[in-house]
Amino acid sequence: MGGKKKKKRNEAVVLAAAASRIQHPGGAEPAADRQNQIPRPTTAKPSTKEVKAKEGPKTYSFGASSTNELSTTGNLDRSILKVIIKPELEQKIIRLINQFKTQHSKSGTISGRLTAKKLQDLYTALQGFSFRAEDIEEAMKNTVIYGGDLHSALDWLCLNLPDDTLPDGFSQKMQQEEIKTKPKFQMPIKAATKHEVSEGQRSDQKPQAKAAENQSTQVSMKEWILQYAEKANNSGDDDNGDQGNEIPEAASEKEEHFDPNDLYLELTAKLLDTKERALSFKQSNNKHAHREAGDRIKILQQEIKQLEKHPAFDPSIKMVDLKKNDKSSARLNDDKHEAALNLTLLEESATKLKEETIIAKNEPKDVRNFDYTSRSWTGKSPKQFLIDWCRKNLPTSPAPNYRKISVGKFWKCSVKINRQKDGILEVCPTILTEDSMQAQHLASTLALWHLVRGQAIHQLLPPTYREVWIDWSEAEKKKTEKRQIERNKPREQFITRLLNTLKQKPSTCISSTADDAEDSWENLITEDDFRNLSIDKERADNLDSAKIILKNLQSSVKFHKLLKDRQLLPVFQHRVQILETLRRHRVVVVAGETGSGKSTQIPQFLLEDLLSSETTKCNIICTQPRRISAASLATRVCEELGCEEGPGGKNSLCGYQIRLETKVGESSRLLYCTTGVLLRKLQQDALLTSVSHVIVDEVHERSVQSDFLLIILKELMQKRPNLNLVLMSATVDSDKFAKYFGHCPVINIPGRIYPVEVFHLEDVVEETGYILEKDSEYCQQFLEEEEEVNLSVTGKGGRTFQHQEYFVKGTRPEHNLVLDLEKYSSRTCHAIQYMHPTKINVDLILELINFLEKSAPFREVHGAVLVFLPGLAYIQQLHDLLTTDKRFRDRKRYRVIALHSILSSQDQAAAFTVPPQGVRKIVLATNIAETGITIPDVVFVIDSGKTKENRYHESSQMSSLVETFISKANALQRQGRAGRVREGFCFRLYTQERYDSFIDYSVPEILRVPLEELCLHIMKCNHGPPEDFLARALDPPQLQVISNAMNLLKKIGACEISEAKLTPLGQHLATLPVNVKIGKMLIFGAIFGCLEPVATIAAAMTEKSPFVTPINGKEEANLAKAALALANSDHLTVYNAYLGWKNIRCDGYRAEMTYCKKHFLSRTALLTMEDIKQELIKLMETAGFVSPRTRGTKHQSCSKEPWAEHPKRSLEKEFPLLKAVLTAGLYDNIGKIIYTPSVDITDKVICSVETAQGKAQLHPSSVNRDLQTNGWLLYKEKVKYGKVYVRETTLTSPFPVLLFGGDIEVMHRERLLTVDGWIHFQAPVRTGIIFKELRSLIESVLLKKLEDPKMSIEDDEIIQIIMELIKTERAD
Repeated sequence: MGGKKKKKRNEAVVLAAAASRIQHPGGAEPAADRQNQIPRPTTAKPSTKEVKAKEGPKTYSFGASSTNELSTTGNLDRSILKVIIKPELEQKIIRLINQFKTQHSKSGTISGRLTAKKLQDLYTALQGFSFRAEDIEEAMKNTVIYGGDLHSALDWLCLNLPDDTLPDGFSQKMQQEEIKTKPKFQMPIKAATKHEVSEGQRSDQKPQAKAAENQSTQVSMKEWILQYAEKANNSGDDDNGDQGNEIPEAASEKEEHFDPNDLYLELTAKLLDTKERALSFKQSNNKHAHREAGDRIKILQQEIKQLEKHPAFDPSIKMVDLKKNDKSSARLNDDKHEAALNLTLLEESATKLKEETIIAKNEPKDVRNFDYTSRSWTGKSPKQFLIDWCRKNLPTSPAPNYRKISVGKFWKCSVKINRQKDGILEVCPTILTEDSMQAQHLASTLALWHLVRGQAIHQLLPPTYREVWIDWSEAEKKKTEKRQIERNKPREQFITRLLNTLKQKPSTCISSTADDAEDSWENLITEDDFRNLSIDKERADNLDSAKIILKNLQSSVKFHKLLKDRQLLPVFQHRVQILETLRRHRVVVVAGETGSGKSTQIPQFLLEDLLSSETTKCNIICTQPRRISAASLATRVCEELGCEEGPGGKNSLCGYQIRLETKVGESSRLLYCTTGVLLRKLQQDALLTSVSHVIVDEVHERSVQSDFLLIILKELMQKRPNLNLVLMSATVDSDKFAKYFGHCPVINIPGRIYPVEVFHLEDVVEETGYILEKDSEYCQQFLEEEEEVNLSVTGKGGRTFQHQEYFVKGTRPEHNLVLDLEKYSSRTCHAIQYMHPTKINVDLILELINFLEKSAPFREVHGAVLVFLPGLAYIQQLHDLLTTDKRFRDRKRYRVIALHSILSSQDQAAAFTVPPQGVRKIVLATNIAETGITIPDVVFVIDSGKTKENRYHESSQMSSLVETFISKANALQRQGRAGRVREGFCFRLYTQERYDSFIDYSVPEILRVPLEELCLHIMKCNHGPPEDFLARALDPPQLQVISNAMNLLKKIGACEISEAKLTPLGQHLATLPVNVKIGKMLIFGAIFGCLEPVATIAAAMTEKSPFVTPINGKEEANLAKAALALANSDHLTVYNAYLGWKNIRCDGYRAEMTYCKKHFLSRTALLTMEDIKQELIKLMETAGFVSPRTRGTKHQSCSKEPWAEHPKRSLEKEFPLLKAVLTAGLYDNIGKIIYTPSVDITDKVICSVETAQGKAQLHPSSVNRDLQTNGWLLYKEKVKYGKVYVRETTLTSPFPVLLFGGDIEVMHRERLLTVDGWIHFQAPVRTGIIFKELRSLIESVLLKKLEDPKMSIEDDEIIQIIMELIKTERAD
């Protein structure tokens, strides 16, 4: 504050603003400074006298923000990452953006309601950001005329203005934060030195004398001012107010602000005015006024004489012969004074008093009478009011100083008030009064008007002064309005010109109510068109060769040998019935129990019947829910037909087609395939013109694909009159399916000839002698608690009192279970009654297995035991108990095998091997053993009655595995597994009553999973809006679930925003047999030249992870995986393991197996990954997405390079690009890391993230489970077990999110970029606009590439610059 020059005031403002930025770390300015912001001031240079050795490290921040919000939500929050683009790259991108806009600029639609008011608001809003007027006008001319708005204008300004002209925070220019240092006292000598130098330049004194004079000036300056002020304060005359006010004014200013030469000229002008007035008073014979003027002249002369003694006084401006001021002619003296004073200097000083005197002479005098009586006003006078106000609000300042001025016979008065920090206020009304007291009151009123402007204090003044107050206020208002009009005149003229320009462009203006023409339905194919297509494409098949092949096969020895086995199957007894029903009805439902042989025999019945008749068409497709089922069934049918070559052979009539394998020969007339394969055939041929029969097997599973297929087939049956349909299931809800297809006939086939005896829980407990202990974890704990009851009792006379009673709270279990007391013992009844109904009793399973070994009826039965459990945790628990129990330690007698999809294939293969006589095989499995696989030697089935289903929760928008009871259909399916080879036994660990309460069938998958892929297929096949199509399903899903799927497709750019129509991206996604997000990742990987690693990662994501977890080796497996961890990414860790495996394969099979064993990798899973990767690359090549810069091609060949360094050296530069592609595919599966720093570096904190739906933890299998940093994690999926977990995560950076994420919102005032409303990054406004424009550039390239996939974009400038941007991102 103190010690600053007036001439350096602007620099002080800049330094204060910089200080405020340091105090407000977010770069925000205080509200008061914001209103008076100076646009782009020059930054003050640091003093050269500062000691550089004491400087600390330099810190940088973005320019000041115009609000305080960022200080609380921006830079102070370190979790909000900063986004910085290299300056040279930023300019390169801006040039590319402007070039693209120039080449592809299209005039937008200008609203017909665009008015001058709206343009004014736009202009004012841009002014609020401190842009210059000429820049604002240029921006509006380049945006509004093309239908732009405020955001487009801001975009134009940021992209076209240089950094120096952009307001703070809009550009990426960094400001060095000033280091706070303590202020040092310096002698205020700069002003005096300046005058001394100028004086020395005019004189011819020697340098030594000038230096001595400078030193004396520095010493005597303060002393002289204090002496001058003391002498002036001693004059106490009231009329000498001018003198008394000049000195406090000088003292109130800073010492170095004082200039004796300026004050000398001012006092000289006042002296001349006073002499003129004295001469006029003398001529008018006004002795009293003449005497006062003479006294005033003496005072001014005394002050002038003191100034002439000042060491900094310039003698060249000194007036000569000032003392000749006596009784001689005043006019002659004035002429002499003008010649001596150098009138040019007097005119330059232009003092206010002289100007007021000249104006007063030329204008008519305004004389008013402000007199009022004590009766009309009893309050304070204006003068007293002003004195009291100053005493209250300015307690340390002197009282107001009045100076009365006589103007002829009238009076006016000036008043001076020392406002301390705000300086001296001196006012003098131009209105003349009839006496001096009225003049003082009027001056007091004017001073109050200036001091309390805007307040209604005038209501406390006398009426006469109140009126003049109102006059002043109205005059000031008119003056302000006039200034505002003058200031806004250029803006109004510009807006008028702009409106005229817009009116001259009628072709670009449209009515606000006009709508674009909608697409008509004429382009869609009608049912008649379908009929015409089916007729046109009908063709007769040449069945002669197939008939010859069948005849030859039926004459073979192998055919007749297996025919005897076929004839023993239950379905064979219904052969004639099935064929006759199919001849009479186009749709037939076959309900057959497990083991009836329907999956292999019914397709053969049809094949043999068609090839032995006179029909002209025979092409049968049989769908299976699993690939292994399709392949194994096709192999079995070929054997039964007597074909030695197997599926797809030259003389084979049967083949199969699954996702990664096709074995179909020229003679094949029966095709087993997965449901997905048939759906893709429907995309290519919507009418299946070459197919005669479609058999849908296992429809009871109610998968999404099977339900979707049923909708299409139901409509297709109306368009294809010669198409036949057979629905088959082991336990099908026949009535429901028959009703869906118009009450078609149902054929029921009994199960296999081997019966299965069923035992429920009460039977198991009774036979095994199991005793449920009270302290067992499987026993329900019931506590007897007392319950307090308060009663209000009314006695005689109406008096009431409170009575308390205590009752034993009934906590015993409800006795809903009814058991036959004569059949079951009390022990069994007690155990059933108290056993926990939702827990799986593993102890009882051990007792049951032991009972099978000790009991005579079962001990002699040779066969395997199959135990159905809901998940891996139960499998591991029971596996540990069996292997540690002394009753089952004999390896020669017992072989315990765990069967789960996460376990290695070696363990799974052991389940299908029949052990030698005397060895009991015990298989622990999930529901994978229900229908997907068949264990040939199972005789005993132990059914826990539980399973885990994937449920989709609409509220949290995530899927979770929920442990639930199975359905009756599942129970019958599990029961049937025991009757394959002989009479079997099924032990159910639930009661008969519980079984009766099961639902008949499981909840269809279409009601509990996301529907994105299904919606893609619906739009790909032109089935209309997915909402309407799925409403025709067997069990229609909720509209909200369909809406969420459509919203996701729109968000990733696969679907049009306004209608259910696929974009080019969506068209390609519908052809890829992967999740839509993974499919998008593949497309971006191809476009950006990294298809090989991305395809590998996608293969791992579509299948199970290659990392296996042994039953007793969880910790070792996690350590092995951590050793392969790469770039804080589970996905890149898998790719790292894959590259190591590819590299080590060159050393032979033994080295390969050693590598897999060391790192707990499944060789089969890696081989599957390789196959799927090649298939995905092949699909991308078929679609035209061939990347000439595919990364990792050198890894295809054998290399002796150590694998551990291989990816780090070859792919380290590619990590940002790979993570960007992962972001493009997996977004919006993203979460913000909840950073919880710990003092102890050895303390490991489980990593948690904040997603859009809430908090979640990283899955324990993730390499990022202990990650603690500020950033964002991508994840493949979110699941819920006991807690909410995210699986398969990758740490990403801001650039990919801004390039490929959701909608970007640029928060101009807060200097924040927001993605989808909840992901925040710190960045200048220009950076946000650059990313928004880059998205448009990416979309243009994608549009060209997707519309013409064969087009090469290897050297496309946009792709190159985006890749450069991603690779050059630096962490902040």
